[in-house]
Amino acid sequence: MILPYVVFMFFCGIVPVFYGILEVRNPSWINMDGGYETFLRILEDFRVVPAIINVLFLLAIFVPLMIITVLAVSLLLDSIDFKYNRTTRLLFLIPGLIPVAVAVLFWSAVVGYDVVWDKSNIRWFIGAISFSTGIGSWIVIQYGSLRSISHEVLEAGVVDGCNRFQLAWRLKLPMISRYVAYMVILLIVGTLQIFNEPNLLIYTNMTTDWSPSQIAFTYAFKNADFAGGVALSLIMLIPNVILALLFVLNTDFMKKSKSSWK
Repeated sequence: MILPYVVFMFFCGIVPVFYGILEVRNPSWINMDGGYETFLRILEDFRVVPAIINVLFLLAIFVPLMIITVLAVSLLLDSIDFKYNRTTRLLFLIPGLIPVAVAVLFWSAVVGYDVVWDKSNIRWFIGAISFSTGIGSWIVIQYGSLRSISHEVLEAGVVDGCNRFQLAWRLKLPMISRYVAYMVILLIVGTLQIFNEPNLLIYTNMTTDWSPSQIAFTYAFKNADFAGGVALSLIMLIPNVILALLFVLNTDFMKKSKSSWK
């Protein structure tokens, strides 16, 4: 059953990485000598550090905000049972179904095109777009993980004297911790690779090189420096691989349940 996945992972993941490592040493119009010194040349680009700071800003502000909001709303939905529960979940899911391009147009229309953007407020704008398009689907996902908790466990907690807050903090969150870790990893990886939101706001003249992904795109497709674009892409891959290894090695998300079918 895993054979199709292994095939796609090999041809769409492993082979491009090794091909990219070989591509970095090739010469380009910007670096006629080529070589693996391209990695150092890319890191010396004056645009890279500000782009990394922009991404770190999103990681420091909007990723924690999204995690807290998703868990709070999911726990709230799980703790109450009212008539329009399904309709509410559908309303949360709708923003996640809206394409990023449509979300950018919507936010631009709401804020107005006459706003003067600079490096400080454009970060908040991009973060707000990412927050609004991603939070709904994660609420539905975490709500589904909460609904998988056994009712016997929750009833035992009530019998032991737990109120709703204690049930959420001491029982529900620990039991869905691996799903929370999965969400955190994907949010961090998505933020590190952010491209669509700033690229669609290119009319502000502040987002042409706003993120590392945009700089890599500029190197490869605007400057005809594929080696430079690949080098920056490989550098961006390193934290993603580290996060993936930490997730697999330090959580039981990939482990088979004891009660699962053998």
